[in-house]
Amino acid sequence: MSPKKGGGYALEISGLTLEINGNTILKDISLKLPAGELIGILGPNGAGKSTLLSAITGFLPAARGYIEVFGKDLKTLSAKDRAKAMALLPQSLETPFHFRAMDVVMMGRYAHGVSVQGDHRTAMEALELCGIGHLAHRSFISLSGGERRLVLLARCLCQDSPLFLLDEVTSSLDIRRKMEVFELLKHQVSKEGRSIVIVIHDINLASLYLDRLLFLKNGSIMGQGTVEKILNSSYLSRVFETRTIVIEHPECNRPAVLFSPPKKKSEAGLQ
Repeated sequence: MSPKKGGGYALEISGLTLEINGNTILKDISLKLPAGELIGILGPNGAGKSTLLSAITGFLPAARGYIEVFGKDLKTLSAKDRAKAMALLPQSLETPFHFRAMDVVMMGRYAHGVSVQGDHRTAMEALELCGIGHLAHRSFISLSGGERRLVLLARCLCQDSPLFLLDEVTSSLDIRRKMEVFELLKHQVSKEGRSIVIVIHDINLASLYLDRLLFLKNGSIMGQGTVEKILNSSYLSRVFETRTIVIEHPECNRPAVLFSPPKKKSEAGLQ
């Protein structure tokens, strides 16, 4: 698998506003993702993180603003061209039929035409990279939640797009598997030249592996910057409305985030 390498920006968004049923879900979103970087999108539930990924793919059309992918206006790209440029790992995928894991992974080859033997080999390589080659002939719906996430990641690898959009790629995975996935993603960025946008809730994994972070809240950008710059206690406490303590990781010197219980009973409970 050989993604397309090059400088410049993999993704540029300016003034993006998105409305659904008269409700503004995203408000004036602007960001730039340099090619060959890994950026994380974080924030509270309902902040608009998954919606932003859907807008980047064009699945949800923006009311205002524009999106450029590798310097090309998203609106000018055909569905096939978008698939060549971007691979999406959605928050969930339900299949009405008993597709094998291999079948789901090979769906990533749609934009590249048909070459059954070559596509099968590429799909198997992707499954092996994700450590699930042994699941190739298992029914997708029979797999655990974590195994399904790995199959969908393998589909992105099989799609061989230079930009990955990953929505909670490590949900339902144990900590060892999560670390393995992030090591794989770092390799895809540093050695294979891909650019990756990932929606993630685990702040400490984000701190360990990502280049830059973007925080959303109520559909707006609360802040963005490098891990070292943006991960501080006062800022995180404002974003998540909970007490946090940020310390230095003893091995890599990156921020490590601790969460503290409410000081008062009045602070406890669901809002």
